[in-house]
Amino acid sequence: MMSAAIKGTSIGEARQFISAFKGLMSIHEGELGGDGSEAEMGIDADVADAGDIRLGDLEALKGVVKFPVRIKCATLSWNTLAQALDEAASDT
Repeated sequence: MMSAAIKGTSIGEARQFISAFKGLMSIHEGELGGDGSEAEMGIDADVADAGDIRLGDLEALKGVVKFPVRIKCATLSWNTLAQALDEAASDT
């Protein structure tokens, strides 16, 4: 679902999708063992406002928030994407 949602988007738009999806999950990295910084997950402050992003089919995953132990499962691919974008940016 994630790859279909971000296919053909720019890196900035992909980062907005990451922020929007994590917002949908109503999570904060501090709750999952991180330090709570958006930069840690590859989300720049200038793209952190993802209010204009439409998640489409991803909205169906909103029910995951009722099961906190499943939030990590739902966000794993998004965290991996953020890390990959960060690593690609640091290589250039």
